[in-house]
Amino acid sequence: MEPPPHVLVVDDHPTVRSFVKAALDGSGFRVSIARNLEEAIATASADDVAVLVSDLVIGDCDGLDVDEAVRALRPTVKTLYISGYASSRYGFDPDDPVLAKPFGPQELVDRVRALI
Repeated sequence: MEPPPHVLVVDDHPTVRSFVKAALDGSGFRVSIARNLEEAIATASADDVAVLVSDLVIGDCDGLDVDEAVRALRPTVKTLYISGYASSRYGFDPDDPVLAKPFGPQELVDRVRALI
């Protein structure tokens, strides 16, 4: 039997991390959480990651930095950005892998599954 896909969640807000982890855990994913770029790198260095779910605004860096660092370690990782600033600050297109806050647990799970 194949192990469940490993999802790395990176967000500097504990409430968001807990919400995302609970939604993904409850849907059968294996979930690790990180508060910042350094923790994300440590997790990706130690364990395979199938999907990165990252906030776009994380303290002194952004989700693009996190994606670049994780992708350097895990080139096949798929990324879903989450943010309340997605369209206005970063100029993403509607087809880009961005989930605007607020979102519900099923919407999150569906978007992650679509990446796998």
